[in-house]
Amino acid sequence: MDYPYLNLLEIDKDKSSPVYLQISQGLAGLIKQGVLKPGQKLPGARLLAEILHLNRNTVTLAMDELQAEGWVVGRERSGLFVNDRLPIVTIEEEASSANGALPAEGFAGGTAFPLEQNLLLESPELHQCALEFNDGFPDPRLSPLQELGREYRRLHKKANPLRLFSYSEAQGDPFFRKMVCQQLNEVRGFAVSSADIFISRGSVMGIYLLARTTLKPGDTVVIGELNYRTANLCFEQCGARLLRIPVDAKGIDTGALEALLQQQLVRMLYITSHHQHPTTVMLAPERRLHLYELARKYKFYILEDDYDFDYHYENKPTLPIASMDRQGLVIYTGSYSKVIYPTIRVGFVVAPQALIQEMIKYRRIIDRQGDHLIERALANLIQEGTLQRYLRKSKNIYKKRKEFFCQLLRKDFSRYLDFQEPEGGMAVWVKFKDAFPLVKVSEACKTRSLHLSNGLSYNPPGKQLNACRMGFAGMTEKEMLQACGILKEVLEEMKP
Repeated sequence: MDYPYLNLLEIDKDKSSPVYLQISQGLAGLIKQGVLKPGQKLPGARLLAEILHLNRNTVTLAMDELQAEGWVVGRERSGLFVNDRLPIVTIEEEASSANGALPAEGFAGGTAFPLEQNLLLESPELHQCALEFNDGFPDPRLSPLQELGREYRRLHKKANPLRLFSYSEAQGDPFFRKMVCQQLNEVRGFAVSSADIFISRGSVMGIYLLARTTLKPGDTVVIGELNYRTANLCFEQCGARLLRIPVDAKGIDTGALEALLQQQLVRMLYITSHHQHPTTVMLAPERRLHLYELARKYKFYILEDDYDFDYHYENKPTLPIASMDRQGLVIYTGSYSKVIYPTIRVGFVVAPQALIQEMIKYRRIIDRQGDHLIERALANLIQEGTLQRYLRKSKNIYKKRKEFFCQLLRKDFSRYLDFQEPEGGMAVWVKFKDAFPLVKVSEACKTRSLHLSNGLSYNPPGKQLNACRMGFAGMTEKEMLQACGILKEVLEEMKP
């Protein structure tokens, strides 16, 4: 063959990609790799069809595609040539294998320029196990999926496309903010308007935007000794310095906070007041009042993350700290992702309007606006009472699941771990005994298709707690029995 480079073309008629595209892309690849040089003549369509044993029309289509993309140019009565305006590419020796074949085409795995890795942040981990003790997520199977789908279809048919499907307010869909405002005022004791509410894609976006808006490098943020790790990362990424205070059965120790404030200027305190993350304890009423008085006296602001307010089982939920605030000292965040299911990325922030306007500026450069379609659909479910009925139903189910799970832990696992039954939330904070290192327990469970956290992400600096959250809300009683059976097998095998 007078055109040895044609041996490098891979043509497979069984592929879904048309043959003419395989030819054009293959030849373009040879040009990019420097095998075909600028100005080099290509064989005519008839000859190329004979060499490749293909229909001439197929080859003609391929050459037309190459011309349209600018890889080759036609010269009158002379044929097709590689575009001589392309830069000359030199193939490095290591790019070729021993048999002379070129490396498979694909996007580069690394950059050709220096890239500094972020050693603070981390990619979220996905678990592909059949059963899962997660961090505490709702069960999507209980969600009002049909009702939500109905609202989607209705909005697609009847909504004004120029309004709902175009650029709109970065603060969030106005009607959804109105419905969120109504819920907060009626159920959580607020006295706010829709102008005081910012809709984010999940609560983490709200926390991050608040950190970007209010923190400067070197600012001090106070957190619990055990705290929500993702929030910690948001603050540290903004250059904040984290100071930790103890957490006990009544929540964060406000006495220790007061002693700290007498010596240290503090910008912000972050708290999950209702069900502390990760320990699930609730901040006692007297400490709520003390905390707010400290904020007034020392002029720091409180970021209150109330991620699962709706799921409190033993009595009525205690009203948020933000519900008593009239001075702009408390910023409040919540999430519908923890209420319905995680892929609905909808959260909210309640804050002074001046702060919301600053958050909008930061949001504008990363996420022009939220998903107003899902926001409007959720608003309609709130207005007609569907979401409230779902919350009542799911709350009863989760309460029964919590009781069943805690009964299993007391009955079958007292030799292996310790825990306190939570008053609410969707997970139990469990401390394993030292003879059963969580890292090894987690690895062994994974081989049996059960996910259990290794506990490392919950450890404060310099401490090994050998503890983790075990989510129960996302499993039926049957699934809990299966998961606990696997866990017990693993622990029995590790028993000294």
